[in-house]
Amino acid sequence: MNASRKNSRFHLGWIVLILILALLYATNPSEGQFTTFLKEEIAEQAEGDETLAGALKRVAAGPAAVIAGSGAERNNYFFFSTYRFTVLEKDYLYLGVLDNFLRIKKE
Repeated sequence: MNASRKNSRFHLGWIVLILILALLYATNPSEGQFTTFLKEEIAEQAEGDETLAGALKRVAAGPAAVIAGSGAERNNYFFFSTYRFTVLEKDYLYLGVLDNFLRIKKE
């Protein structure tokens, strides 16, 4: 009886691990999602800024995101991705996992 219980926990652990890996694989964000994320982030930074500079940021958010997104170097690790790009001599590194992006580094 004890060996049977131990064996079923072993199988359950593998099933949970496989389900987690499948979830990570299915929600690994694409380059297009990264470009959309950058556009939203740039536009969000300009929110509430009613000056001419704020208006220009909102207008330029789309093209700026496309330029930054197309210049980003994507490393696909199947379960997550990293995105690296440089703007105005500042290096940015983002982690893409579970359809979300986390900024890891800004220098």
